[in-house]
Amino acid sequence: MASTSEINAQLAAQTQIKVVDKSKTGFNGLSSQDFLKLLITQLQNQDPSNPLDSDQLLNQISQLRALQANLELEDSLKGLTLGQQLSSATSFIGKTITAVTGTNQTTVQGVVDSVVVDSGKAFLNVNNQQIPLTDVTDIAP
Repeated sequence: MASTSEINAQLAAQTQIKVVDKSKTGFNGLSSQDFLKLLITQLQNQDPSNPLDSDQLLNQISQLRALQANLELEDSLKGLTLGQQLSSATSFIGKTITAVTGTNQTTVQGVVDSVVVDSGKAFLNVNNQQIPLTDVTDIAP
């Protein structure tokens, strides 16, 4: 028999709110493997008196392949975009920039000493601050 503390621990674990990354919700949170599992589960649990016909099955498989191709294309485009951002950002190293950044639109001016990638985006390090490329308003040699 479980003790009261074990039961309370189990209840606490069940009632905790899980924080989920926004990019991992809805269809974004599903991989092509998840869709394949759904398809297999659907086939295993279909009504034997009314099974899927081969056209429906082929249609679903082609949709899965198209989805997988789109996901792979999205990953490739993200990598390409990051590469372009890094290429642009490294050209700022050693140059003096002016940027208007942050929620309070603070003006920052200084020499770019390095480039940092954070959450798939390139940032310029200026005066120990990370400045997004899109916030740069002026570049001096």
